[in-house]
Amino acid sequence: MANKNSCIFILITTIVAQATWVRGAKDYQVGDFGEGYNGLGWDETTDFQAWLKGKEFNQGDRLYFGYKAGEHNVVVLADQAAFDSCTLTNPRIASPSCGYNLITLSAGPNFITSGMGEDCKNGMKFKIDAKPAPALMKGRNMIL
Repeated sequence: MANKNSCIFILITTIVAQATWVRGAKDYQVGDFGEGYNGLGWDETTDFQAWLKGKEFNQGDRLYFGYKAGEHNVVVLADQAAFDSCTLTNPRIASPSCGYNLITLSAGPNFITSGMGEDCKNGMKFKIDAKPAPALMKGRNMIL
């Protein structure tokens, strides 16, 4: 129960913090192909390359991951080498396995996988190259 409450707290805190500095960010449900989607697209059966096809991502866009709690999690790896070899030590982000996680994309490459069991080695991973967020103007000051 404490783990679920921690996940909810982290999710709400992340959403509030991100909403204060990113304008125009898009939200994506990972693995959502449209009609018939059950909200659990973060699993080993999803074709992530097909899901990514045709999408353009920007810094600040948010990815929502739905899955069965305890089976997967979300890990953002530090670099291409860690991604290629599924080296899960020293990730940029490692989320709890609570069934629903949110991450915000950084500008540049984002190396995303599941850190549970052999998920990464079995191909449950993808890379997103996010474009830098366009600068927003407020009066004469530029806000990034």
